[in-house]
Amino acid sequence: MIRFLAGLAMWVATTATASVTVVDDAGRTVTLPAPAHRIVSLAPNLTDTLFAAGAGAYVVGTSRFTEYPVEARKVPVVGDATMIDLERIVGLKPDIVVVWKSGNAASQVDKLVRLGLPVFYAETTRLADVAPAVRRFGKLAGTEHEAERSARAFEAGLERLRSTYARKRRLKVFYQIWDRPLMTVGRAQIIDDALDLCGGDNVFADLQQAAPAVSREAVLARNPDVILGSGDSGDALESWKHARFLAATRHGNVLSIDAPTLALPSPAILPGVTTLCRTLDQARQRMAR
Repeated sequence: MIRFLAGLAMWVATTATASVTVVDDAGRTVTLPAPAHRIVSLAPNLTDTLFAAGAGAYVVGTSRFTEYPVEARKVPVVGDATMIDLERIVGLKPDIVVVWKSGNAASQVDKLVRLGLPVFYAETTRLADVAPAVRRFGKLAGTEHEAERSARAFEAGLERLRSTYARKRRLKVFYQIWDRPLMTVGRAQIIDDALDLCGGDNVFADLQQAAPAVSREAVLARNPDVILGSGDSGDALESWKHARFLAATRHGNVLSIDAPTLALPSPAILPGVTTLCRTLDQARQRMAR
């Protein structure tokens, strides 16, 4: 009898410690009976964050346009930001479905909830959100140690950049993400945060949308020191070089930047932020000549 009670007590203790409780970014308390070892991720940034948290082996479904890390490209695709394959997701029998709070269609997420699938809302819109997300995913998957290492490495990388560029000359920056219509980054886009860390002032930081449309006249009026676009936007930037009165044009600071992860709010953004900081520093040097 004593052995039975001791065994029962051990089983109860094991069961109690095996459960997982994490508060998500919608303020919901999510409790799982055990760490999640079958995870569906419905946004590329969330998938990258799960891999960084040491939970990559547990990701059984992901979304279109997932590129990072490269291992994630082998995971079956079950949807995108606007449409998800409910039947396929149910068939995967996930322990948790991780969704992007502001990126996945609410109507689609509601269907998952009505089916009784556990849903975890995550939101990373600023650089400071990334490391905490890694830690939360590590707790969900029972990979806290690896998640903590990744989170600390990310925070240390940001701090190195911040300390390097904190006292550099501030530059007014226009970041062009599309030319027809002309679109830029507003306050809600993580690139805005990256610019600030690198010593750049987004000339459209007063706009709250992530990707607002603006007029050419508005850009000319704000007279940026630097005009940036993604690595494949060279031709789209060409027209700014004809506006000779622009500070960016006068100093040769109409630039394409090869930083494919810069818009990805996940640990993969760090190399992109590093490239951005170096690009702005080169622009400072040209202005100082």
